[in-house]
Amino acid sequence: MEFELGYLMALVVVGLGILGVILSLAINEISRIKSVVSIIFSIIILILGGYYYYVVGLYQSERGQAKGPLNRIIRVYKPESITRPTPPEKKVVVLPESKPEELNVIIDVEGKKNFLKDREHLKVKRGKKIKIINAIVPGVGKNLIRVNFVGFVGNPKIKGEDRGYEIDTSSLMKRYALDKKRSCYKIEVLKGKEVIANVFVDLV
Repeated sequence: MEFELGYLMALVVVGLGILGVILSLAINEISRIKSVVSIIFSIIILILGGYYYYVVGLYQSERGQAKGPLNRIIRVYKPESITRPTPPEKKVVVLPESKPEELNVIIDVEGKKNFLKDREHLKVKRGKKIKIINAIVPGVGKNLIRVNFVGFVGNPKIKGEDRGYEIDTSSLMKRYALDKKRSCYKIEVLKGKEVIANVFVDLV
């Protein structure tokens, strides 16, 4: 109800301004000077009435209600009341968690790479040739480790380092086999003299 009263009062003031302009035109027949003064005052009253109507409309808008009809027609708003475009939401990209590096011994069997973890066995047909590509030890450089195929000698001058050599599984030294069938052989991963891990080759 308070907004209706505000609009009514504003219209009354505007009406007084319009009435003053009409009377000023009538006074012009009597005194030109008085007519000019009356028109000026009437215009001031008319402007004040319009501004009052506008203020009531803004107050109504701030209360979450629709503006008055005059405000909607003239489209006059406070700068802070202008709706600014909402900036696009920033998309948070969640990267997949990287898995910690694991210990692996990489053995090539006829072009196929096999990754063996500690204590794992690799079955190879007897007579096939294999090659130890490398051993990955988390936190330890490649030059600080040795990979020794027990039962094979790659280079007699380099003890316990068999990476990169072609190993004929039919010519392994049988006395180093771990079982009576002479079919299971051990590969050691060493750091200095410490054995870090063992993997096994089973000949079938």
